[in-house]
Amino acid sequence: MLVNSVIGLQKFVSPWRQVFSKTEISPPRRYELDWLRVLAFGMLIFYHTGMLYSQNWGFHFKSQYLSLNVENAMLLLSPWRMALIWFISGAALRFIVARSSFTHFITSRSILILLPLLAGVWLIVPVQLYAEMSQKSGLNLCFWQFYRAFFDLSHPIFSHYQAGIWPHVDVNHLWYLRSLWQFTLLLVLILPLLHLSKVQALITHLCEQSPLIIFMVLLLPLCALKLSWPSETFRYPMGALFLLYGYLLAWQSGFYSQLKRHWRTFLILFVVGYLLVIIGYHVIWQNPIAQQWKITSMDMLYTAQRLLGVMLMLALAQRFLNHDHPILTKLNSAVFPFYILHQSMIIGLAFWLTPLQLGPVWEPVVIICVTFFGCWLFFEIVRRIDIICPLFGIKPSQQYSAKQRRVVSWIGLLLISPLVLELLT
Repeated sequence: MLVNSVIGLQKFVSPWRQVFSKTEISPPRRYELDWLRVLAFGMLIFYHTGMLYSQNWGFHFKSQYLSLNVENAMLLLSPWRMALIWFISGAALRFIVARSSFTHFITSRSILILLPLLAGVWLIVPVQLYAEMSQKSGLNLCFWQFYRAFFDLSHPIFSHYQAGIWPHVDVNHLWYLRSLWQFTLLLVLILPLLHLSKVQALITHLCEQSPLIIFMVLLLPLCALKLSWPSETFRYPMGALFLLYGYLLAWQSGFYSQLKRHWRTFLILFVVGYLLVIIGYHVIWQNPIAQQWKITSMDMLYTAQRLLGVMLMLALAQRFLNHDHPILTKLNSAVFPFYILHQSMIIGLAFWLTPLQLGPVWEPVVIICVTFFGCWLFFEIVRRIDIICPLFGIKPSQQYSAKQRRVVSWIGLLLISPLVLELLT
């Protein structure tokens, strides 16, 4: 009976073992995706600074200098900024799967993603909650008094902030890391299906079609999701779908060739789409009595612009950024620390600069410049201290033996285990 059980288990895991068998020959590294990853996360600093000044969009903290014009500028990025990050994440997973064993993939990705998330929610994010509560709830504590109270999960001052991983300990902008880990687990479950020869042949056949057909095939599932999913939580299934697109298309050279060949067409369509989004935003979305069919039409336009933006960025990167550079590796290493720290720096700076009344020009300029400098300084310091590098997604510079790496992995798994339990329940 035991033998039969073992045989049955082996047959069950066999499809996953084949996926992680390392028999595939990976294509050359896609340097344009590395550049896009750096640029996409860098744009978050500008975008989240803009959120301080947007008149109609909610945020953890608001500047006194609100403007509708800021929203017009942010609508250039808003539809596609996270979709692009999810696509790149999916493409990266395709390359990682090809060179990993199943066990190594699950453990290494969990530690790489969840350890920075754990450090972020306890060490970095609290300043955002402090600024938010000070502005919205009239919190009358200095930051260090607040931070001591933050570690008390039953403290009464947080009674209205109970939607976090642990009551008031929330992810805020780090929701991407939480979702990335969850989506990675879901992706692993369907990997045998994605690697079926018929599925791969179908994807290859699609990438040989015209850009219009490719665009429409990728757009239909997005539109179906938008029509059936509540708007408040749409970013999650949208992210999962773009991650899936990135995984399936990562090795499809025909897809990137088509984009490169037609980048000018994508650019023209994107500009037209942006202008239509601006008009629809003010005429329909900002109109409280707009008819439902108009709102739905605007939703579809915005969804199409989301996909169009991703395809345009991939096309431009394929055309202009498909090359290596000595600084690219360092910039890629800086992405995680920048991402983890940037929003807390933006909100903290806005909170402490408010009394100075710098004005609607100098205040955002100071915030953007200091945030970039502060994040880079933070990265330069952390990357030199091996013991804290994993807390912020940086690969330690020192080479360790296999035994040392196993010990470090077990320590990492132990540290993230409470977070794993929270995210899975």
